[in-house]
Amino acid sequence: MDLARVSVSQAPRLPAAPALAPAAVAPGWQQVILPDVGSYFMLYVPAGWNGTAALPLVVFLHGSGGTPEEYETYLSPAADGVGCAIAAPKSASSIGWGTGNDEQIVAEAAATATAMVPVDPTRVSIAGHSAGGAYAYLLAYGTVSRYSAVFSLSAPYYPVTSIADPHYTAPIHMYYGTLDPNYSGGAYASLVQQWNALGVAWESDIEGGGYSHDVWPPQSMLRGFQFLVGKTYGTCAADATHLCLQQARYRVELSWQDGSGHTGVGSVVPLAVSADSGVLWFFDPDNWEMLVKVLDGCAVNQRLWVFAAATTNVAYTLTVTDTVTGTAKSYQNPAGQTAAVVTDTDAFAACP
Repeated sequence: MDLARVSVSQAPRLPAAPALAPAAVAPGWQQVILPDVGSYFMLYVPAGWNGTAALPLVVFLHGSGGTPEEYETYLSPAADGVGCAIAAPKSASSIGWGTGNDEQIVAEAAATATAMVPVDPTRVSIAGHSAGGAYAYLLAYGTVSRYSAVFSLSAPYYPVTSIADPHYTAPIHMYYGTLDPNYSGGAYASLVQQWNALGVAWESDIEGGGYSHDVWPPQSMLRGFQFLVGKTYGTCAADATHLCLQQARYRVELSWQDGSGHTGVGSVVPLAVSADSGVLWFFDPDNWEMLVKVLDGCAVNQRLWVFAAATTNVAYTLTVTDTVTGTAKSYQNPAGQTAAVVTDTDAFAACP
């Protein structure tokens, strides 16, 4: 299996897909038709899933001339081992990836899988074998795709001249058997040189013992999946005093000082947190003080917005940090003044 043709343009943002009831999705494999793009994907839900927990998602691309079904027996043990879901789409043609509407097929498969099962938006990664492995890294680096990591098996070499996402470079894990022509013929060495030049963090799993292009030890697939689910897009870690919003990219923290000089930090109300908003308390967990939102305004003015509303007159400093770029915005309230509403629609220039 090898990559016949590649054509990658700027990929669209993941399209919205009709939500399906998570309770209707049972563990195991099922085929999901994608009528809008004329294809389908195979969805795998791990055996140990409890029906509610958000799962890492691996988008897996088959090799040229193959189908996603051919990889099921290799993929499901690895997915069970790390507790992730898989979306394995079928390419537009049998000659490889990068023909027809393959970019849309991949994006639609990821979006539809996300609508069917709860997915951790910071751990959506991409992987593939041979042609699919090459197309995986071309999408991850040639488009602003927001994949957290890449795993390629037996991939050929294709040039990548720059990283499309100015704020994040996904790390890559590469597998090769020593009898694979893509290893012995120089593809691996060329990719290593390319990743070093571009500043891509990489690691490799090179296996001897007779392994070639289409055969790998089971532990190699598991290692690749462990690598994928161990990476996140963004570096925010939510805890009792920090909110992580907008795909866990934006860290929200707050410090306060009352009229008597007592100081403290805002604490998160656990049951009042969503993907783009959260609530904080200052003095008493039953007395909520502030609502904070980080909103995606890219469709309106190419900015991420920060909105906040507090019912207090104590002094505070609210800080929102883009953990990918390190850019931070702070909003203060003076002591003794009723807090004004924050409506910063120019907060962060971080749109694709």
